[in-house]
Amino acid sequence: MKKSLYSFLLVLIFGISHAQVELWLGPKAGLNLANVSDVEGDSYMGAYGGVAFGIHFSERYALQPEMGISMQGSKGIYNSNQDLKLTYFSIGVINKLYLVEGFHLLAGPEFNFKVNDTFSDWVGDDIYDDEGNFIGESDPQPFDFALVGGLGYDLPFGLTLEARYKQGLQDVMNFINWDDEKSRLNQVFQIGIAYKFHLNK
Repeated sequence: MKKSLYSFLLVLIFGISHAQVELWLGPKAGLNLANVSDVEGDSYMGAYGGVAFGIHFSERYALQPEMGISMQGSKGIYNSNQDLKLTYFSIGVINKLYLVEGFHLLAGPEFNFKVNDTFSDWVGDDIYDDEGNFIGESDPQPFDFALVGGLGYDLPFGLTLEARYKQGLQDVMNFINWDDEKSRLNQVFQIGIAYKFHLNK
């Protein structure tokens, strides 16, 4: 199994290095306008940042693996002064379809690993809603699988502008003893920039 994986990676690297593809590496950063569905609260403004690696296979298609940190959550939950802040280390595999020169649609999966949250400060405390009903106690879900979609535009001098929507598919409160059937999902609108440093030009 390991030999097959190594062979596949070698063939992929060899193919990319000898194909007429555009390779680039660069930073990305932007703002998050986030919320958690079925959690009574206001939108939370956070930030995201990281690094992206681009493989432009053809005039119309590019693959963009990326990783970074994303600050998400919901503000003032359940009419309290408590914010539900969720910070993730994110790994994404973004596909880009170029419609005209520079302008592209983007979509792909993203794997989010929780590195910090405000609920960790509340562990051991009973959580109640406004009616006095017990909600639960414990840590939030440590992993969130999300789908990303959006659009972007590549400027001639290497800067890329992007607008994305990120929909989480895991209940972020999965580890908490919520006594209902709701799914509390990350929902994030992202707007930001990336800069390309070309590796083979």
